[in-house]
Amino acid sequence: MINKEHEIQKILKKKFMEGPKFLMAEDSTGINYFSGNSSSAYYELYGSSSIFRLLIIEPSNNLFTSSYVGKNHLLFLLIEEDQVKGGFASINEEPLLEFQRVYPHLTEDQIKELVDLWLKFAKKHYDLLIK
Repeated sequence: MINKEHEIQKILKKKFMEGPKFLMAEDSTGINYFSGNSSSAYYELYGSSSIFRLLIIEPSNNLFTSSYVGKNHLLFLLIEEDQVKGGFASINEEPLLEFQRVYPHLTEDQIKELVDLWLKFAKKHYDLLIK
């Protein structure tokens, strides 16, 4: 039964995910896998010392949670060992400060690496999805 489930997952991965090495630099950093569209996108980002599985969700223009979250925010979720951690971040603010606030469990080096991957690869790709 486990082999059948594994085979089904492999078929679905080929159907829905673009990759491996979807958009990577010569040093093997960048987007390994991508799936989704502008409303919800999944990125598997390879850094020099970490792998980040990032889920980005665009909220509706009039979303109100504990405070107003509108068109200038994205929901950034990191998938880590069957757990999802993250929160809303403004796309108009300094990414380093926003990611430090959203991911307090990450070390400073990990946040810097994630911000670097976001700015060099994922943000550019995500911006193309919106257009």
